[in-house]
Amino acid sequence: YTSGKGSSAAGLTASVVREPSTREFYLEGGAMVLADGGVVCIDEFDKMRDEDRVAIHEAMEQQTISIAKAGITTILNSRTSVLAAANPVFGRYDDLRSAGENIDFQTTILSRFDMIFIMKDEHNESRDMTIARHVMNVHMDRPNETAASEISMDKMRNYISYCKMRSAPRLTMEAAEKLSNHFVSIRSAVGQIQDMEGVRTSIPITIR
Repeated sequence: YTSGKGSSAAGLTASVVREPSTREFYLEGGAMVLADGGVVCIDEFDKMRDEDRVAIHEAMEQQTISIAKAGITTILNSRTSVLAAANPVFGRYDDLRSAGENIDFQTTILSRFDMIFIMKDEHNESRDMTIARHVMNVHMDRPNETAASEISMDKMRNYISYCKMRSAPRLTMEAAEKLSNHFVSIRSAVGQIQDMEGVRTSIPITIR
């Protein structure tokens, strides 16, 4: 876990550190290297500087981090999933604006996320009461009441472990053909809109 406000490019990827006694350089892995094979959680993703956010492009696309510093040239594995949380530009999600206007990120970083969930802070007395009780129970070290319809954590862990060991889905040729056609149709539709309006817009899909 790390926070976007207090994270730098070196802290997320890797840095080269000089040993005081021997005066030699060595590599020190960042959050994405240490989370190899797991999940790295980045809070306040919108508070990161653009140059620091760009540093994780390679890690999110290639699952590796290339280092060429102080005579050290190597490639580190960062086979990790990234779970990031960010706030909207206006502090609160504006339904009158598009998702792109509310999420002020470059398309190069957005296209590297497989799924984007928009969570709105809507007023709901029952839900607000449930959240308030949960927070109070956490601070009072009291067990939280679990609804009967919810899946227990043990069952969820066992299910995920079973899927990792037994499930190995493969993409069929028919499914690959449908995905390819859908990809081409989206890019073609954007091209037609650009020709009609005479304005160059960003393409909402890329090859990753």
